[in-house]
Amino acid sequence: QNELFRNLSSGINAEYGGHSAAVNDVIWSNRNSYAVISAGRDGKIIMWDIRRSKSALHYFDQLNGNSEKAHFGSVTSLSQTEGGLFLLSSGQDEQVRCWNMTNGENTFTNFGRAVTPDKKTVGATVSFNSCYPGLLYLPNGSEISVYDILSGQHVTDLPGHFGRVNAVCYNKVSPQLYSCSSDCTILVWEPPIPDEESCDEALTNKNTPYQDSWSDSDEESK
Repeated sequence: QNELFRNLSSGINAEYGGHSAAVNDVIWSNRNSYAVISAGRDGKIIMWDIRRSKSALHYFDQLNGNSEKAHFGSVTSLSQTEGGLFLLSSGQDEQVRCWNMTNGENTFTNFGRAVTPDKKTVGATVSFNSCYPGLLYLPNGSEISVYDILSGQHVTDLPGHFGRVNAVCYNKVSPQLYSCSSDCTILVWEPPIPDEESCDEALTNKNTPYQDSWSDSDEESK
């Protein structure tokens, strides 16, 4: 049935009904080992506790109100940061939304018109590296659009495929990015090797959004 999805993991057999149209994607939460998140063509994103099949834990609302709608139209992708602090979603409404998973609210990060209007589901991914929370890699037609998660800034587009990109996957060990397309190819992407000058600049630059404003009392006393 369109509005149901079934959980058969760990010997659990349960059905979760909350969507009014086809379910496009289901992912496990990186923040809560008992939670799964579903996205549907009804524009809803729902978080569920696998131990309780009769009720949803949370409906993600784009206005942080009571509409229970995360997107206008179909939700086309779900991805999350490694620690599960942020959930990223894209939709048929050409929007990407970033959700704070500590409270389930929309952060209203402006990604601009991020994707082409398409009902089909794509597999997006987030880079796992020291630049936490990282970058969002989102299939967009025959290219892969890259965004900064915190600012929503469009970093670049990765051309290379001749057909629609269906999914991307990030390998945090290598690190490498893999993409597959309807042109029947799988491409491997690697980040550029930084030169010595850019590395020195990164080490000496202290104005980062992740640095706190606390000072060292020992240094102040000198």
